[in-house]
Amino acid sequence: MDPRMYIAAREGSMEDGDFSLVDHLKREDENGYQVTPKGNTILHVAAHFGQRGFVGEVLKITPTLLCYKNKKNETALHIAANLGQSEVVSELLSIEGKETLVRMMDDIGDTALHKAVRSGHIDIVRMLVKLLLDPEHDFPANKAGETPLYLAAESGFHDALIEILNVCKELTYVAGPSNRTPLHAAVIQEHTECARSLWQWNKPLCEESDKWGWNSLHYAVKQGLKEIVSDMLGWKKSLAYLPAGSENDWTTAFHIAASEGDALMIYELLNHCPDCWEMLNSNGQNALHVALLNGHEMFVSVFYGSGIFNSLVDEADNEGNTPLHLLAASGDHVPQMILDHPRAKKMSFNKQNQTPLDIALSRTWTIKKVLPLVRDGLDRFSLRSLD
Repeated sequence: MDPRMYIAAREGSMEDGDFSLVDHLKREDENGYQVTPKGNTILHVAAHFGQRGFVGEVLKITPTLLCYKNKKNETALHIAANLGQSEVVSELLSIEGKETLVRMMDDIGDTALHKAVRSGHIDIVRMLVKLLLDPEHDFPANKAGETPLYLAAESGFHDALIEILNVCKELTYVAGPSNRTPLHAAVIQEHTECARSLWQWNKPLCEESDKWGWNSLHYAVKQGLKEIVSDMLGWKKSLAYLPAGSENDWTTAFHIAASEGDALMIYELLNHCPDCWEMLNSNGQNALHVALLNGHEMFVSVFYGSGIFNSLVDEADNEGNTPLHLLAASGDHVPQMILDHPRAKKMSFNKQNQTPLDIALSRTWTIKKVLPLVRDGLDRFSLRSLD
């Protein structure tokens, strides 16, 4: 690009000494299409630097620049929306042809609204949303599957989310990355305010599953979002019984809470669905199995307090292992607990013909036998190091 043209666009100057941009553009129409190494025209440059007056004057002379794209397929509106140049956006949206402009996409499928939401510019979001009145066609997903609504939910940009929802009166949405809804995104990122607004806008969203078979309630349980879980189960208690996962490998909301060691969530689920503790996962394991497999030995007290421990503690999974078997195989402090528990007297054999007591005694014997050998090896290593 001619340096004089670039400087004029950057500084918003139509004339500088002997140089007149107006005369330059009128003399040679191609001059308006001179570009920088990134393919930016003088309109892109002026938009980048927030030169509203310059943008308006250039478009009077060369209106075809309005929809011209750089090497990333970005228009001047993309540039202005991304950088928060609200005055320039306002000017561009006052030009004839703006209806086409706001729907144009760059290389990754972003519209100007995507850019404004992603960059957090609420004033520009409001200007663009006013022009977009057809939710099905005006709020498309980019190549990553992200709609402006999805981006607002994922980033916690609540003001932008509300502006978009006010236009999207119909209970429709476009599935995002990994088939996730905007509600999935808000819950996973723990943006409670956005999650609540989305759920109130379209409650059935919480029933939709992503590509891994998890719905928004499952993620809310995992993230410990007690208020969101309470809202969802208050609306539809059956959500607590929907499996999370695939046909051959699935779990439940109650198991998820147990795997996280989240006592408050356990109580919340039981408050809404007092029988949900009876559910098993695809491995035939109850919630106590899962808690122990995830290293939450101390979490056993939660089940003691809930009054369901005795029903869970000797229930066998698909391998024949009860939670007592898992307790026996865990920490040094556990064997005595096994010995003391009345259910330990019951001869529960797993598929290896071991009882919980067999595992506890075997583990104790192994530790007593192996530890001296380890210590002896360390002593010898230390002596060799001294030599």
